[in-house]
Amino acid sequence: MVTLITLIVLFLASRLINLGILPIFADEAIYIRWAQLIWQKTYYFFIPLSDGKTPLFMWLLAPLLRVINDPLIAGRLLSVVSGLATLLGVYFLTKTLFNQKTALIASILVILQPFLLFYDRLSLTDSLLTALVIWSFYLTFKLLTKPSLKLGAVLGFVAGAVLLTKPSGLLFLLLNLLLLPMKKIKKLIKPGLLAAIITLGLYNFLRLSSAFPLINSRSHDYLRTNQEILHSFFQYFLPTFKVFFSWLVSYLSWPALVLIFFSLFLAIKNRIKIIVILFVWALVPLLVQVSIGKIIYPRYLLPIIPFLLIILSWGLTRIKLSWLLAIIFLFYWFKFDWFLLTNPAQAPLDPWERGQYLQQWSSGYGLKEIKDYLNNLPQDQQILVATEGSFGTLPNGLQIFFNQSKHVEILGVGFPDKTVSPAMEQALKEGKKVYLVANYNRYNFSAAERLSLIAEYPRPGGPALSGREGEKLMFYEVH
Repeated sequence: MVTLITLIVLFLASRLINLGILPIFADEAIYIRWAQLIWQKTYYFFIPLSDGKTPLFMWLLAPLLRVINDPLIAGRLLSVVSGLATLLGVYFLTKTLFNQKTALIASILVILQPFLLFYDRLSLTDSLLTALVIWSFYLTFKLLTKPSLKLGAVLGFVAGAVLLTKPSGLLFLLLNLLLLPMKKIKKLIKPGLLAAIITLGLYNFLRLSSAFPLINSRSHDYLRTNQEILHSFFQYFLPTFKVFFSWLVSYLSWPALVLIFFSLFLAIKNRIKIIVILFVWALVPLLVQVSIGKIIYPRYLLPIIPFLLIILSWGLTRIKLSWLLAIIFLFYWFKFDWFLLTNPAQAPLDPWERGQYLQQWSSGYGLKEIKDYLNNLPQDQQILVATEGSFGTLPNGLQIFFNQSKHVEILGVGFPDKTVSPAMEQALKEGKKVYLVANYNRYNFSAAERLSLIAEYPRPGGPALSGREGEKLMFYEVH
C-alpha cells in the first residue's frame, strides 16, 4: 500500500506542476466549450455528435466546470485523473501477469514516459481512452482467469465507456480476444454475452440523437476509401509506417525501442506467451492506422504505449546489462519531461507535434493575455470580441472564459472578405467597443486604418511563410 501511495504522489506531482504552461489547443477549446453547453442546457447533451465525436469525455468534464473556476485547468485535470487510472491499470495488470517488482518498474516508466506525460496534461480524449483500454485488457484477463457474471458486467461498462470515448476503441476491445483460452469457452459464454450486451447497449444509447449517423460519416474523413487501399496501398504504406515509427522514436527513444525488441526475442526464445500477446496487441493498431488512416496524428498511438512499457519493464528484470540502455533512455526521458514541465518550446517534440501545439494557428499563444486584458476593462462597457473562424482555438479558446459574461461577447466571424465584418459594423453602430483577434497569416487585414494594434503574440519558432513573418496572433481595437 505504501508503494502504491508513493507512486500516486509522484504521478500527481509530475502531472500537476505548471499544468497551464502550454497554451490552449484547438481541440481542447472545442471540447471544453461543448462541456459548458452540455451543463447549461440538456438540449446540448449530444452536441459532440454534431461533429461525429462521441461525448463521454465532455459528459465527465461538464460537472467539473462547476467546481473549478478555470475551464482549461478543469479539462486538463480530467486528463490527469485519466492518466492516474492508466498508472493504476498498468500496476495491477503487470502485478497480475508477472510480479510486484515488474509492476513497480512498469509504474515508474509510466510516470516518466514523455508521451504519457504530455497527453495526461491536455484536455483531450486520448488519455481517457488509454486508461479505459488498459482496464478493459485487465478486466478481460481477470474474466478469462476466473469467469463470473459480475466481472462480465464490469467489463461491459468499461468497454462501453471505451466506445463512448472513441468508436475506434473497438479495435482495442477486439484485440483483447487474443487472451481467449479455447478450453474455457463454455464458461465464458454467459459473462461474455453479458459484457457484449452492456457494451452495445451503452453505445447505442447515442441513437437517441438524430446526429448519431454523423459518427460514421465523419469517420470517413479520417480513413482511406476501399479504392485507395486497393489501388495505392503499396505507395503509401511504407512512407506512413516510417512516419508513425518516427513518432515512437521521438517519444520513446531508440534505446527503449531496442530493449523492447530484445525483450520480445527473449520471450519468443523462452516461450513467454503473454509478452508476445502484448507486443502483437501493440503492433496491430499501429499497422491498422498505417493501412487505413488518411488523417493521422501521433496521439492515435497513445493507447499502445502502456503495453510497450510493460514489455520494457519485463525486459529490465530479465536481460543482463539492460540497465545500461535504461540509463540512456531515462536520461532522454528526464530531459524531455523537464522541458515539458518548464519550457515546452524547448522540448524535443516531433515536428508534427511542435506544429500543432506550439507553432501553428491551432496553438492558443496570446489568448491568456487577451483574456486578462478583457477582464480588466470597465464592467459597464458592452464589448464585442470578433475572432477569425467559427470554432476551435478561435473563437472557442476565448468563449470558454466568457461563457456567461454579461458585458463581453465572443463572436467568430469566419474569414470575411472585408477586415470589418457586418457583425462588427453593427456592434460599432450600437456603441459597443469592438476588438479583433486573428492570426496574422490567416485573416484579411487590408483595412489597416480601422485597426489599432493592442498587442501581437508570436509563436515560438514559427516558420516564415511565403517570405512573410512567422505565425503570430494579432489583437486589435476596431474603429
